Amino acid sequence: MLKEAFAIEETIALAKKKACEILGENEKNVQFEIIQNPEKKKFGLFGGKMAQVRAFLKESKAEKAKIYIKEILYYMGMESLDVTITEEEDTFCTIKITGEDIKHIIGRFGETLNAIQYLAGIAVNKSQREKYYKIRLEAGDYREKRKKSLSAFARRMAYAVLKDGKKLDLEPMRSYERKLIHSAINDIEGIESWSEGQDDERHVVIAKKKPT
Repeated sequence: MLKEAFAIEETIALAKKKACEILGENEKNVQFEIIQNPEKKKFGLFGGKMAQVRAFLKESKAEKAKIYIKEILYYMGMESLDVTITEEEDTFCTIKITGEDIKHIIGRFGETLNAIQYLAGIAVNKSQREKYYKIRLEAGDYREKRKKSLSAFARRMAYAVLKDGKKLDLEPMRSYERKLIHSAINDIEGIESWSEGQDDERHVVIAKKKPT
C-alpha cells in the first residue's frame, strides 16, 4: 500500500486532491507538505510554476506505540520478538508481543510488561489537548492467564475468610488487578472487599460483611 504520493497541478487544492486520489485516501487521513507554491506566468507568456505537493498517510497512535515498543525491545536485545496491533480504536489499542523467550519482557508479576506499557502511553500522549489514548500491552496470553489466576486466588481467599471470620489483607497490587479481585468475589454472599493504603502500598482487604 502506498504511504506517500507527489502531485503537480495548477493549484494547491487540486494538487492535494490528486495526491489523495493516488493514495486512495480521504484528505482527513493525509498530511501534506507544500513543495512548490504556484506562480502565474509573467504577461501570461513567460515563466510560471505549477503547485507541487507531497502527501503522506497520518500515523495512528497505535502505530506510533508499536514503533516505540519495537525500539525498546531492540535496545533490550529482543528485536526478534513480533509486535502486532490486535485492536485499534479512537481512544484505545491492544498491542501483542509474541515469540520465544517472551518471559523476559514480562518480569515478576508483569512488572516489566507494565513498565513498557506505561512508557508507550507517555510516548503517544505528549499533547495534553487531546483525549488520553490508552495502550494495553499483552505478551503472549500472560494477562489472560494472570486474570484467571487472580480470580481463582481471590475466591479461595474469600471462602477462607468466610470460614475463619478473620479479615485478610492481600499484597499490594496495581489498580486493574485490584479491580479483578473485587469483581471475582463480588457475588460471594457474606463477603465484602475494599482497597486501602497509598501509592505502591495500596492493596485489597477482604472481610465478612457485618450484620445489618
